[in-house]
Amino acid sequence: MTLSLFSGIFLSINQWTSYQRKSAVEIYQHYQALQIAENQKQRLFLKLACQHRIIQNDLTFTIQCANKKVKVQYLNREVSL
Repeated sequence: MTLSLFSGIFLSINQWTSYQRKSAVEIYQHYQALQIAENQKQRLFLKLACQHRIIQNDLTFTIQCANKKVKVQYLNREVSL
């Protein structure tokens, strides 16, 4: 009885930790995309060319710049400024 209770608690904590880790990774990737978009916006302001592809932490960010708008795509997600 005690072993099954301990196993259940351990499994619940393990699943919660896994979810938290996944959530933290998604938040960090979104933050990276925002930083890239802001950087490209500054490049446009300074009349510099927009970069079209950036790889950070083994993640590829695809960038589109048009009419002072910047769109960054990564892992089926998108950030626009």
